Amino acid sequence: MKNRWSALAIIFIAFLQFPLNWFSVVPAFGGIVADMKLSFTHVGVIAGMFIAGYGIAHIPAGWFAERYGMRAGMIFGVVVETIGAAITGWAPSFELLLVGRLLCGIGGAVTMGSAVGLTAAWFRGKELATANGIIQGVGFTIAAAIGLYGWGIVVEALGWRQAMFAAAGVGAATLVFLLAFFPTPPVGGDDVLEGHHLDKNSLRRIFGNKTLWIMGIALLGAYGSYFSAANLLGSYAQERLKVAPSAGEAIGAILFFGGIFGGVIGGWLTDRVFGRLPTFLIACFAEGAMFFLIPHLNLMGLQIAAAVVGVGLIVAFVPWVSIPGEADSGLRLSDVPTAIGLMLSIVAIGGALIPPLFTKIATVWGFDAAWQFQGVLTLGCALLALLARPRTVPKARIAGDVELG
Repeated sequence: MKNRWSALAIIFIAFLQFPLNWFSVVPAFGGIVADMKLSFTHVGVIAGMFIAGYGIAHIPAGWFAERYGMRAGMIFGVVVETIGAAITGWAPSFELLLVGRLLCGIGGAVTMGSAVGLTAAWFRGKELATANGIIQGVGFTIAAAIGLYGWGIVVEALGWRQAMFAAAGVGAATLVFLLAFFPTPPVGGDDVLEGHHLDKNSLRRIFGNKTLWIMGIALLGAYGSYFSAANLLGSYAQERLKVAPSAGEAIGAILFFGGIFGGVIGGWLTDRVFGRLPTFLIACFAEGAMFFLIPHLNLMGLQIAAAVVGVGLIVAFVPWVSIPGEADSGLRLSDVPTAIGLMLSIVAIGGALIPPLFTKIATVWGFDAAWQFQGVLTLGCALLALLARPRTVPKARIAGDVELG
C-alpha cells in the first residue's frame, strides 16, 4: 500500500473498536446492577477497572510493540480487548466481570500505542497532527458516542449480555479486517513491523528525553480538568442555575462531542497555521479561561464554555500526541509506542487526581474556588511547555526516518 491516506483509513477503522468497547458497557450498567444485585459503588468499580487496565498497561504496551513490532501490537490489542468484551458479557460473577473490563483496558492501551506509532510511520513530517486528529479526535469521539448512546439501543433490543457479545463481535470483525488489509509501511519502515528494538538504547532515548516528561506534565492540568468538567459541569448547572436534568445532560454532551471538531481543528492549526507549541498553548489557555468564567455564566454561557473545553482539550491533545512521532523528537519510529505510553501515564495522574481534588475544594470552599483551581492548574501546567525545545536532527537522519512513502 503506497497511499498514506488509504493506510490512515485502515488505521481509523481498526481503532474504532477500542473506544466502542470502552464505553459500550455504560448503557449496560442498569442491566448489570439488576442481574447481579449490585450497588452504585460497584458501578464505579466496573468503570474504574477499565481505566486501571488502560493506565497500568501504557508503558508495557509500548514495550510489547517495540519487542514484537507494531503490527503484532495492534493485532494483540484488538484480540485482548475483544476477549475482555466477551468475558464481560459471559461473566457469571462480579469478579469475572471485572476481569473482563481489566482486559478491555489493557487491550485498549496496546491498541492506542500501536495506532499512534503506525500513524507516525506513514505521516512523519507529512501532516502528522492532521492524521492524529482524525484518529484520536474524530475517530475516538464517534466510536465513544456509539458506545455511550447508540449501544443503548442494542442493550434494549438484545439484553446487556448479548449487547456485550455484539461489541466483542465488532472487535472480532476488526481483527479479520486487520489481518486482511494491514497497512504495511513502504521501504524505510521495517522497524515498525519487525520489532526486536527493545533494548537499553531505546529505553535511554525514551526515558532520557526531557521533552516527553515536560509535555506530559504540561497537559496534566488540562487533561484532568477536562474530566472534572465532563462529569460535573452538568450537575453544577443544575445546582447553581436550577436547570432541568436534561439541560445538565446536554451540557455534558456538548463538551463530549466537541472532540469531533477538536480533532480536525487541532490538526489544521498545527500543520497549516501555528505549529505544534503555539497550537498547544492556545488550546490550553482557551480551556483554562473557561474555568475562570464558569462561575459568572448563565445557561447559554455554560453551553459555550462546555464547547470550548471539549474542543480545547482535543485541540491541545492533537499536537501533544504527535510529539513522539515527529522527526525532531530525537526518537526512532520503533520508540513511539513506549514514548506515548510514558506521556499518557503522566497525564493519567491528572485524570485520576484532579476530579476528586475538585470535589474536595467545592465541598470546603465552594464551586467558584474549585473552578478557579482548575483554571490555575490548566494554565500553570501548560506554561511548562515553554521549557520543551525541539531537537535539531541532521537532514540525513530525517530522510532515513521520514521517507516512508
